[in-house]
Amino acid sequence: MFNNDTSRTLSKSHLRKQILFLMVLLSGSFLITTTIFWMFERGRNHIHHFGDVAWWWFVTSSTVGYGDLVPYTTPGRIAGVIAIIVGLFSYTHIIGIILQVIQHKFEEEERGQGSVNFKNHVIICEYTAFADELIQEIKERDLYLNHELVIVGSLVNRTPYSEYSFVYGEPISPDMLQRANISEAETIFVFSNHRFTEPDIKTLHVVSRIMRLNNHGSIYVELQDPDHPLRDELPRNITVMNSSDMLHKSIQHKYIDVEQYTG
Repeated sequence: MFNNDTSRTLSKSHLRKQILFLMVLLSGSFLITTTIFWMFERGRNHIHHFGDVAWWWFVTSSTVGYGDLVPYTTPGRIAGVIAIIVGLFSYTHIIGIILQVIQHKFEEEERGQGSVNFKNHVIICEYTAFADELIQEIKERDLYLNHELVIVGSLVNRTPYSEYSFVYGEPISPDMLQRANISEAETIFVFSNHRFTEPDIKTLHVVSRIMRLNNHGSIYVELQDPDHPLRDELPRNITVMNSSDMLHKSIQHKYIDVEQYTG
């Protein structure tokens, strides 16, 4: 979650450069202004050791200004002005960076660029009309109440449901599947992407990739041909959800009735 979106991506190298620049700027301000303040203000206004000067720099650069330690000499006041200007610039930028990181984190989750570390969770591969029917059924019938739900797919580029996790990408990609922590998933639904000429071939290819990463989860697969010959090539059994049956139930405004498959 990025292309035109790439311009919005938070560059880690750019972020590191900003942080390094601000650290150097604040360090320089601290060394220069505290040295000047110590040289010209020592012995005045209860300034007797360098800890007093460091305290003065922190409250001055942050513009808090308690007033317990103030400069009386011209060089001391110039040092104070420098500390204030540098502090204002640096701290406002630090706050901006923090907000930028937080915003990026939310965008990353919304656009499916992050990863999950759930266990015993439910994964839905491809967000299709049938997948949405399943999600509605899960919500309305309170299914999988104690399980997190993760949607993996490339047909939408933002999470379709804010309450569920989303991983953007092709489910056939091992990297996408690993980001969904598919090896720890308990239940996996794979829906057909009908944009392909032979959707069952693509779907069974996805299933074969899933089985390489997960050898224990229950896998429910939408197929147009429940007896597709490629099923025999899979290393273990799957539960088939017939596309035609689901379509009829959807038209009749009925649930997919996932429990007939999982029951």
